[in-house]
Amino acid sequence: MNKDKYFQTIKEYRLLAKKEVGQNFLIDSDVAERIVGLLPKEGKVLEIGFGAGSLSYFLVEGGYDFKAIDIDEGLLVKLHNDFPEQEDRFFQENVLKSDLSAYQGIIGNLPYYITTKIIEKFVLEATMCNKAVFMVQKEAYERLFAKASSKDYSPLGILLDLFFEAKKEFSVPPSSFSPAPHVDSLVFSLSPKKERKSDYIKGFYAFLNALFASRRKTLGNNLKKAYGEETCKAALAAWGEDSASRAEQRSPESLENLFKCLLGYSN
Repeated sequence: MNKDKYFQTIKEYRLLAKKEVGQNFLIDSDVAERIVGLLPKEGKVLEIGFGAGSLSYFLVEGGYDFKAIDIDEGLLVKLHNDFPEQEDRFFQENVLKSDLSAYQGIIGNLPYYITTKIIEKFVLEATMCNKAVFMVQKEAYERLFAKASSKDYSPLGILLDLFFEAKKEFSVPPSSFSPAPHVDSLVFSLSPKKERKSDYIKGFYAFLNALFASRRKTLGNNLKKAYGEETCKAALAAWGEDSASRAEQRSPESLENLFKCLLGYSN
C-alpha cells in the first residue's frame, strides 16, 4: 500500500482512539520510519502495541521477522485487513502477560499509563534482547532515568543505569499524533552493556525494592527488616559503606556491591 494513502487511513481512525488505554495514533510517516530504522533487522522482533499500524507498516516494508501485539480487537481486524499476507504476525495480546524472552529486538510506542510496568517487564524478562526502541512521554523518560538523591530515583532506574546503555534518539511533538497528546514524546533506545542473568536480575530487583520500601528509613534498617539482622550485619560490614544513609543517596554501583556482599559474592 502507498505510504501516504496508508497514513491517511490512520488519521481517519482518530475518533476511534480509546483514552482509557492511552491510544494516540502516530500519523507522521517520517517519524514512524525513523523509529523503525533504529532497530537492526537481525533476529526476531516484537512490536508492543501496534495501534493503527504506524510502525507495523515499516516493519512489513522493511522485511523484519516480527510479531506485533495489541489488546484492541478492533485494531487487530484493521491490521489483518491492511496486511492480509502478513496477518499471522498480528495478535490480540496483553504485553504484561506475554513472554518477552525470545526476542532480539523490541519496539513500541508505549501507552503512558503502563509505561513503567512495560519497561520493568522488559528489563526483567527480555534477556535475549540486543536492542529496544521505545517512544514514551518525555516526563516518563525523566522519571525512569532519575539519578541518586532525586525523588524519582527508583529500583527500576537503577537496573536501567547498570545494565543498559540508554540513548535519547529524538523528540516527537504532539502534532505527530492523532488525537494529539498534551506533552512531547521522546524516542530512546536501550542496548545491554553487560550480561543479564534472569535469576540474578530478579533477585537484585527484589533487594532494591526492599531497600526502597520505606524511603525515609535508613538503608540498614530496611535491609534488616527484609533479610534479618545477622545476615545484614555481616553484609554491611563487608560492604564497608555508610549503613545509616538512605538507599536513594547511594549510587547504582554501590547498591549492587551491597547486594553482592549480601549473597556472599566477591567484587
